[in-house]
Amino acid sequence: MITLVHTGLQVPTDRIRVTRLDQVDLGYGIAWSAVLCDGPTLLGHLTDDGRGAPTTFRAATAEAQRVVDTFAARCRAPDGAGLATEAVAGFLTDEYDYACEVAETEAAGRYLIRSVDAHGIPHSHALTRTRPPDYTGALAAAGPVPFTARTVRAEMWMGPDRGWVEIFRAPGT
Repeated sequence: MITLVHTGLQVPTDRIRVTRLDQVDLGYGIAWSAVLCDGPTLLGHLTDDGRGAPTTFRAATAEAQRVVDTFAARCRAPDGAGLATEAVAGFLTDEYDYACEVAETEAAGRYLIRSVDAHGIPHSHALTRTRPPDYTGALAAAGPVPFTARTVRAEMWMGPDRGWVEIFRAPGT
């Protein structure tokens, strides 16, 4: 199994991945659609209406549906638990979204911090980055980042060698 760096999802192959993501803020949630591929082969489209309904997968072909069902059945959550196909779709979409956010933040010369509030809603923060990157120095500088009272956990991207490193955890969580 391969563990994806941004979500911790354990996958049997890293060939099946989201290759495009479009999002719309509806004011009460984020609706999104994503393209799911196996290497260069289109498997289908993932959609989420932003209203709390399950993520749906529209397969390009019957074979693509079989490939995705087999793949999802073999995937595991970060804690090792099995997952439903819609949960795997969410993890794959988050993996793509985080990879894009990391690349954009690093291209802008910043360090990325992600936090999660008590409702599981993610937030992003950035610190000015040094050249060349000094992740250890940035980790030390991350202490004064002003998280909200609702923040329960925060992690900082420390590059591909170290991945996400926890920098804050609310007491009792």
